[in-house]
Amino acid sequence: MIDAKLAVIEQHIKEQPEISVTYFQPDEKKTGGRYTTVSGNVRMLDDTGHQIIMADGTSIPINDVRFIEGSLFNAYEQY
Repeated sequence: MIDAKLAVIEQHIKEQPEISVTYFQPDEKKTGGRYTTVSGNVRMLDDTGHQIIMADGTSIPINDVRFIEGSLFNAYEQY
């Protein structure tokens, strides 16, 4: 489902769609981490670095993404 949503984002990337992304953020000091949710506009999808780059500069590793939500997906019932 994540791949399908990334494909929709890629189709609308020029519009810098607004989304919320929940992803795993590893703890820098010990084993483990936490889930973090970031909301904002997507600036680009970096296929080479496998990152979602938000308009505010936040970089989210695609492999760590758990959920992607946003009104962009309302038109696509299967998501």
